[in-house]
Amino acid sequence: MLPAGLRPLKRAMLKILLIEDNETDALLTQDILADQDILAEWNTDQFEVKRVACLHEALDQITRGRYDAVLLDLSLPDGYGLALLEQIQAANPRIPVIVLSGLSDQGMALQAVHAGAQDYLVKGRCHGELLARSIRYAIERKRAEERLTYLAQYDQLTGLVNRTLFRDRLLHAIARSKRLQQGIGLMLLDLDRFKTVNDTWGHEAGDQVLQAAADRIKACVREVDTVARMGGDEFTVIVEGLSQEEDLAHIAERIISSMIEPFCLSSGQAVIGVSIGMTVYPYDDHDIDDLLRHADAAMYRAKQRGGNSFEFHVAAHSLTPPFQSKPP
Repeated sequence: MLPAGLRPLKRAMLKILLIEDNETDALLTQDILADQDILAEWNTDQFEVKRVACLHEALDQITRGRYDAVLLDLSLPDGYGLALLEQIQAANPRIPVIVLSGLSDQGMALQAVHAGAQDYLVKGRCHGELLARSIRYAIERKRAEERLTYLAQYDQLTGLVNRTLFRDRLLHAIARSKRLQQGIGLMLLDLDRFKTVNDTWGHEAGDQVLQAAADRIKACVREVDTVARMGGDEFTVIVEGLSQEEDLAHIAERIISSMIEPFCLSSGQAVIGVSIGMTVYPYDDHDIDDLLRHADAAMYRAKQRGGNSFEFHVAAHSLTPPFQSKPP
């Protein structure tokens, strides 16, 4: 399921931030967007336009308020050119920006679009229908981009981070670990007896278990931690700001206790478990692929013990002894 912010846009009042220092141009744009014939044609209640005259005011508005789109003049008292566009996007990457320029410059128009603007319109050539259509299409295109980004980075079944975004998150976590001199716990989880669920009740029931398992794992960690589905019945967790291995062990114990509770399905109750392999960076000072292999090897040791348990990877230069769990 897509987040609420990515659901199809309903036609309603659109709140527009107009960033324009020229009084005449600003009034003309506001008059165009107040044209009742245009509003009726585009089935829009109205455009609510807030006008500011400089970048400083614009950034303040974007930070404090909610806007459906921005109309941006590239020549302001406190900024000029595509640098303005970059600052607006940095303040709110999700808001669509339409450039309104006094210059009919094809090269600048292409640069603006490549830099992330949804459209480039020339003042004086921008009649009401064109501007209204550009705003509506810009909003829809931006939402479509966000949806594609979401589908590329999140697992469609569970809503968790997928393998691609997980690797990016782990890479950034390692960089922060080096800068802040804090540990990172990497957990690899594999559900025990999950195949039995699919074989007994079918794949729809298996999907229900995966969704519920994802929710249980998330409930056992902090909001700032990353929970990802790597594929099948395999999950990973990144725990940042780790001070000692015992903290990671406590999280593993919570997940195991949560996972052994029966899963209520429409056709009955499924009982599974989880095997967890873990490693701690920088005690285990390797790249992402090696860290995953080490956690994976530890997970298989836990599974060989009968499941419902966890194992640490034993780093050659670990500063503390590895911990093992006792099956509940």
